[in-house]
Amino acid sequence: MSRREENMKLLKSMFSSTRKILSVVVATLIILSGFFIISVDRSAGENAAFQTPARCNLGVCKKKFQVPPLLIISYDGFRNSYLEQNITPAIQRLINCGTHSKYMLPVFPAKTFPNHYSIATGLYPAWHGIVDNRFYDTNFSAFFKKSTKEPGWYLGEPIWKTAQKAGLKSAVFFWPGSEAAGNLPNYWMKYDSSVAFTYRVDTIINWLKLPDDERPSLIHAYFEEPDAAGHKFGPHSQEVRTTMITMDGIINYLVRRLLEEDLMSCVNLILISDHGMQQMEKANFIAATNYTKVRPNDLFFSGTMARFQVNRSNSPSENGNTSFQATLQVRISVTKTWKDKEAYNRLGDHGYDNRIVSMRTIFIAVGPDIAENKEIDAFQNVELYNLFAYLLRIDAINVAPNNGTNGTLFAALRKPPPFPITNVAHSSDHCTDQINMKMCSCSHNCTLTNSTHQNCSMTLGSSVRASNDFTGTLCTLQFCDAIIHFDKELRKTVMVEGILRSDSWTESARTQANCITYIDKVTHDNSCKISHNENYSLISLFGNVDNYYMLDLARVLVPKDFVDEIWQHILNKAVEYMDKYANVWFFSGAIYDQEGDGVRDSNESIQMNYASHLFYIFMWCINPINRHTLCRDVSFVPYILPVNDKNLNCSEPEAYLYDHTARIRDIELLTGMEFFTDRNIWSDEEAIALRTLLTTEEQ
Repeated sequence: MSRREENMKLLKSMFSSTRKILSVVVATLIILSGFFIISVDRSAGENAAFQTPARCNLGVCKKKFQVPPLLIISYDGFRNSYLEQNITPAIQRLINCGTHSKYMLPVFPAKTFPNHYSIATGLYPAWHGIVDNRFYDTNFSAFFKKSTKEPGWYLGEPIWKTAQKAGLKSAVFFWPGSEAAGNLPNYWMKYDSSVAFTYRVDTIINWLKLPDDERPSLIHAYFEEPDAAGHKFGPHSQEVRTTMITMDGIINYLVRRLLEEDLMSCVNLILISDHGMQQMEKANFIAATNYTKVRPNDLFFSGTMARFQVNRSNSPSENGNTSFQATLQVRISVTKTWKDKEAYNRLGDHGYDNRIVSMRTIFIAVGPDIAENKEIDAFQNVELYNLFAYLLRIDAINVAPNNGTNGTLFAALRKPPPFPITNVAHSSDHCTDQINMKMCSCSHNCTLTNSTHQNCSMTLGSSVRASNDFTGTLCTLQFCDAIIHFDKELRKTVMVEGILRSDSWTESARTQANCITYIDKVTHDNSCKISHNENYSLISLFGNVDNYYMLDLARVLVPKDFVDEIWQHILNKAVEYMDKYANVWFFSGAIYDQEGDGVRDSNESIQMNYASHLFYIFMWCINPINRHTLCRDVSFVPYILPVNDKNLNCSEPEAYLYDHTARIRDIELLTGMEFFTDRNIWSDEEAIALRTLLTTEEQ
C-alpha cells in the first residue's frame, strides 16, 4: 500500500473553437428540423413503436453482441429541476421509455472531478483520493490539478478497468481519471473542450460499429454543458434554458443515429450528471482576507468550500507532535468565500453540501435491460458502479470493493435478479435464560425494577440482526420494551433499542447517576463503573428512559463537555419527537472507528480504545399499528456523533445535528449490524432502499 493510500485511509472524515460553434449550430438545426424522437418518421417503419407517444417498444436487437453495450452520457451541471421547464422533449422521451430517479445525490463536495470519479468507482472521494478539482497533497508535496495524469492520485478501480479485467473492451470520450497512467481504457481521448458535441456522438456510433473483436462494450462520454452556462449566467437564466435546448438536441441526435444504425434496441443508455447548480448572490459572498491573513507560504483554495492549508511553521507546536502532517488543513463550508470579493464574477456555482436541493442531479436510463416508464427513489451516485457492472454481465465476485450497496438499483431493471442474500433468518441467542438485575455495591437508596422486566404482557420485537460480516458472538437481552445487543467475545454492548414515551422519560437520570445496576450472569460485576476523571462522564445509551438508564451495560465513557452540549442536543431531540409522535423507536450504540475509514475497527482495536463516535436513530411509524412492532411505512433520522469535547464548529444545535446525519447503511458498516431484516414487513427491495436512504433538507 502506497503512502498516499495509507494517508487517504486515515483521512476519510475528509478540437477547435470552430468545432464547438459548429456543434451548437448543428444541434440547433437538429431541433429546428423537427427531428425530435417523438416525431421521427422512418420510411421503412423500423422502430416505429419507439416513436409512438402511446407506448415505447425498443424492438429486438438484430445485431449480435456478447454483452449489450452500455453507453454512459454525462451532462456536467445538469440540475434536476431543469427538467421541470418542459423544454427538453428528447430527454423526456427517454424518461417515458425508461427509468428515472426522483433525483440523484452527488457526493461531497459537489464538484466535477470528485463526482465523476465516484460515479466511475463507486467510492466516496475520501476513498478514491480525488477530494476536489484542485488540492494539495502533503505526501506528494504536490498539487492535484485537472490536468494531473501521474499515477498514485486516482485510487480505486474505475468501471472501465473492471470491464477490461472481465475481458471486455472500454472506450472513454473524456472523463476525469480516464487519462491517468495505469487507468487507461482501451480507447480514450485527450481532453479538449473545443471538440464538437456532434463529433463526440459520431465517435460513439463509430465505436459501436467496430468489428466484434474491437468493439467496446462500455462507452463513457462527457459534455461540459449546461455547467458552463450555469456558472456564467446562473441556473435561472435564459442562457441556461437555451443551452438546455441545445443539449436536448444532442440527445435527439444521438438517438436518431442509434435508430439509423439499428442500435437503439441493443444499447443500454444512461444519462447522468455530476451535480446541480446554485444561484449566486454577491451580497452573500465572504472575502476571506477580511477575516484572516493569508501568508505567502500558506495555501488558500477559494470557492464554495474554501480551504486553508497552513504551513506548519506558522502554527503553534502541539506537544512536539512530529507525526502531525507537514501542512495543516482547515475546511470552511459556507455560502461563498473568495480571496477578493470583487474578483468573483460567476452567477452560478456548486460544491456545497451535497444534500441541498440545488445540488441534486439526474439519472435517466433506457434500454433492453431497463424497466419502462418507471420512477425509482432518489439515491447517491456511489450506487451506480454496481449497476454498471451488472449491466455489463460482470459477476459480483469480480466487482471491485466500493461504497455502494449491491441491489440498490435493481429496481431500475426490466427483470431484476434475486437480491443479494442478507442475514434475515438468523436470530441471536439470549444472553441469559432470565434477566436478574442487581444493584452495584456503590449504589445507595436506589430501587430495583426486576418486576418490570420479568412480568411482560408483550415484548419488543426486533428487526435488527448481526450481519454476515459481524466478527463477534452476539446475544440479546430481551426486556419488555427494550433490547440490548451484546457481544459476548468483547463483553461490550453493540447496540440498544427501545421505545421512547413521555411517561417513561425521566429527568432524574443525571441526578441518580450513581445508581448503577448490572445483570447477573452476564456482566459478573457488582463493582461501580464510574469515571474518576472530572473531565469525563458516563452516559446511558438509553438516554433518560426510566428503568433502563441505570443499566451498567448501556453506559459509555465520554468527555464531560460532550455530555453537556452534543449529547444534550440528542436528549432534547428525543423530547421533541416524543411530543410529536405517539411512539418513537430508538437505536443507540457506540462506534469504534479510530482509523476513520467508515468501517468497524478490529476486535483488538476495540478492546484497546474508547468509542470514537456514538450513533442514535429516531424512527417512527407513519401509520402506527402496534407500539411493540415496527410497521412497513417508517420514517427515521440517523445520527453519527463524533465523541469530541465540544461542537467545534460553534453551530446551532439543529445545524450541528443535521451536519451529522447519516445513512443507516453507514451505521451498519460501523457496527456489523443489519437493519430491516424482517421480511414479513419489508421486501428485499424496500429494505435496501431504507438502509441506503440519505437524510436531505426535506426530512
